[in-house]
Amino acid sequence: MRHYTPGPVTRPSVQPLLLALHLLLAAAPGLAAGADMSAARTGGGSKVGPETCKACHPAAYEVWRNGPHARSLDGLPAQNRNDPRCLSCHSPDADDGISAITCEACHGPGRIYSAPYVMRDAELARALGLVDPGEKSCLACHGESAPSLVRFEYAKKLLLIDHWTRERAAQAAVAKPEAAPPARGK
Repeated sequence: MRHYTPGPVTRPSVQPLLLALHLLLAAAPGLAAGADMSAARTGGGSKVGPETCKACHPAAYEVWRNGPHARSLDGLPAQNRNDPRCLSCHSPDADDGISAITCEACHGPGRIYSAPYVMRDAELARALGLVDPGEKSCLACHGESAPSLVRFEYAKKLLLIDHWTRERAAQAAVAKPEAAPPARGK
């Protein structure tokens, strides 16, 4: 007579369930009749706008505000400011009521991932749509087909929009205040 040995017990992964729960919780405020102010500012779309990002990332916001992406519409002649071919790069979120090239043009729509409890968990934020843009993202607008007189050099242009170095330094200073200097003995 053969002896029966059952195989290992397998349980389904809870990660998809947790992701679904986070999506539901993040979407719940938007489902209410009185959706938040960022939804009103952006026409109720999936974008929250740069002012929402500023609340947690003030240093990055200041770099962006003074950088070339915040002034992207300034370089367009008046007759091109309503041309969809131009706006697709110079103001990609115009349909959501957001002018210029903002955080979400590069980092993805923030309606779901912008909640503070999500942003504290980098893996969860990425799972919910936060994008870490790279050269390929930039080339969507700064590629060969762009009507630019100067060839786009990623490494050089990246320095013009570097908002993460200052932001991370500011976060590190808050997380780890400077220690008091050691007391001198007499």
